[in-house]
Amino acid sequence: MAKDSTGDASGSGIVGRITALLKVLAETEGESSLSEIAARMNLPPSSTHRLLHLLLDEGFVDRGTDSRTYRAGLEFHRVGGLLASRADVPNLAHGFMQAVVDACDETCMLSLYVPRTRHAMVVRAIHGSHPLRYEAALYVPSSLVWGATGQGILAFLPEETIDEVLQAEGPSPVDPAKVVKPQSVRRELARIREQGYAHTKGQKIKGAEGFSAPVFNSNGVVAALCITLPDSRYKASMEVQLARTLMTQANLFSASLGWRGPVRQAKTA
Repeated sequence: MAKDSTGDASGSGIVGRITALLKVLAETEGESSLSEIAARMNLPPSSTHRLLHLLLDEGFVDRGTDSRTYRAGLEFHRVGGLLASRADVPNLAHGFMQAVVDACDETCMLSLYVPRTRHAMVVRAIHGSHPLRYEAALYVPSSLVWGATGQGILAFLPEETIDEVLQAEGPSPVDPAKVVKPQSVRRELARIREQGYAHTKGQKIKGAEGFSAPVFNSNGVVAALCITLPDSRYKASMEVQLARTLMTQANLFSASLGWRGPVRQAKTA
């Protein structure tokens, strides 16, 4: 069923009308009839029909399972996927990060996945109003295993990649006597996948509480939105709000990068 999406193209020229039609197709779940598309664009069915056939010829529109319905075409998906895969994730993150800070008044960070070295890297940080906070070191490679900034990414990587990361991982950056226990880490990663977010305590920074939610593009996980705050300010009752805030913005960010997988909802105890 199509989701409600509107784009008044009645006063536009041909470029404006085609742009409006592409937006309607991109925002529609499944297939739509000619009359549904025309109504959303505020155009006569005859004009909408001509536009659809222009895009059919170029592969940007396909016929639906019923010959009287239409959907976004393979070429549209290909071009959109190319653009999304080349998106500048750090520069696009600001609005979503600011929304997190506005909602909880805590530091929000963007942790980027670096596939070549199998590391996480914090590349952006926006702070709340609290003078007591943690200053993240930017552009410094860090562990995917220890801390929320890494675990929120690691949990959603392929199993073979997780194997490689666990085999190569060193001791805790906070306590060198603490080493990786693969079975324990795997149980934690499964929990993260189930609930949709990571929550750690003092794994990378002593005295810090960390939360993160994964960010995806059309190819898979690329980053995580994270919240870090001192444990002296954290209360267990804050977990639901922090998790939901992060996941809401991570879902919106992922959609903007071309992710079309399931929308994740926070599952808290």
